[in-house]
Amino acid sequence: MNYFLRRQDNDYDRCDGMLHEIKERDSLYKISRFYGISLSELMEKNPNVDVYNLKIGDKLCIPVKNMPYIVKKGDTLDWVLDHFKLDYDTLRNANPQMSPLMLEENEVIYIPGQGM
Repeated sequence: MNYFLRRQDNDYDRCDGMLHEIKERDSLYKISRFYGISLSELMEKNPNVDVYNLKIGDKLCIPVKNMPYIVKKGDTLDWVLDHFKLDYDTLRNANPQMSPLMLEENEVIYIPGQGM
């Protein structure tokens, strides 16, 4: 695979996941952790992106199965379960890193079945 060519605009409509626009301080590692995917999956989905020279505004195709959600101030576990129509075990299985009873502000959790 060649990872050194820039992705062309017309490739975006071929993404069978979601698009992530590169922001300041983004790295492939940070993006892969945020979406809960491996670096190899990320690179495989974006073979024409120069991974060593990401630029603000570049777009990456993200193969997601679960949607990342950033916990906001005031969010409770009950609210998340109710809002996304999940049971506790389903949410917990998608988030082994999650504290069993509390959500922390700015924590990233994954909502199962909400991926694209």
